[in-house]
Amino acid sequence: MISGGHSATASKEAVLEYEAEVRDLKATIAALRDALEQEQSVSARRVSQALLVTDSEITQLKNTAIALRETLEQTGRQREQAVQAAVLAASQEITSLKAAVVELRDQMELMRQDKEAAVQAAVLRTHNEIVQLKEIAAALRSRLDDRRAGATEET
Repeated sequence: MISGGHSATASKEAVLEYEAEVRDLKATIAALRDALEQEQSVSARRVSQALLVTDSEITQLKNTAIALRETLEQTGRQREQAVQAAVLAASQEITSLKAAVVELRDQMELMRQDKEAAVQAAVLRTHNEIVQLKEIAAALRSRLDDRRAGATEET
């Protein structure tokens, strides 16, 4: 019976070993489950942080795009205003130049009229002088003729 007792003891030891191995395996499974859960939690935090960073970057990019669009629109409006101001200034300058041309034309016309009047006055003076000189010459000739006639009568 000793051999039968020995096999019962061996069986009990085997059962105990199996039970110990099962406990070890259960503990390993629990440890692995805890590690897996912890890794999943770390992974979830990383994913959450990455999503936050991505959302933040997307928000920044949207804000940058909005700011650039507003700057572009403002630059367009400023350019439009500058063009309108330049057109207005050019229009005012053209109007001013046209007025100056009209005024200069009027002044030239007055100067031409003054010149013509001065020429006519000079021609009239000259004509009057010529008429006076002709009259003086005729009077002198007449006197000279009268003296010659008087001198010939005396002789």
